[in-house]
Amino acid sequence: MKKLLSFIFATAALTAVCQPKKAPKMAPVLAEGYYVTAKNDTVRGQVQTNPDDETEIYRQFNFKATAGGKVATISPKKAKAYGFEGRNFIQINGEEGDIYIERLAQGRLNFFEYKFNGKVNGYPGIEIAYYAQDTHAEGELVALKDIKKISSKFYKRDLKPYMKDQPMIWSDLDKFTLDKPALVNAINEFNRFYVIAAD
Repeated sequence: MKKLLSFIFATAALTAVCQPKKAPKMAPVLAEGYYVTAKNDTVRGQVQTNPDDETEIYRQFNFKATAGGKVATISPKKAKAYGFEGRNFIQINGEEGDIYIERLAQGRLNFFEYKFNGKVNGYPGIEIAYYAQDTHAEGELVALKDIKKISSKFYKRDLKPYMKDQPMIWSDLDKFTLDKPALVNAINEFNRFYVIAAD
């Protein structure tokens, strides 16, 4: 009888040890937010700020309506824009289909960022793509009104037509290295000039 009980306990212990472990998941952290439907209705509620994959917020987001209910996944088919905690995202049709890009600067020149899983120095990592839009483009430069991808490597060359009206701001940017905070500051400075000029 002792051998039978020992065998049962050993089998139970072995079975418990051999069970696949589920990766622990963090509880969703929610922040006040909104999304804009395809019909331009604004839905208020809470947006999850800590998805398992940090690039997920550029493809879809998790939302809990103010009216209550469960956290639901919202795709670009359902929402054309959303935001939380001062961060704002708009939908575009990118190389991977419909995606969200985050607005880093807004004004005459809008500047956006998109993060996605890719390769960095040959290893899996998060890549970043940048986009720009001149909201006042006209004449031969009217195509700049469309949101266009900016090369990370040749970003200064790509931004020249957008910032040609303020060459001093553009020329102060580093030619070889895209420094995101410095670039956002330069674009904000560019935009402030047009706010002052409009007043």
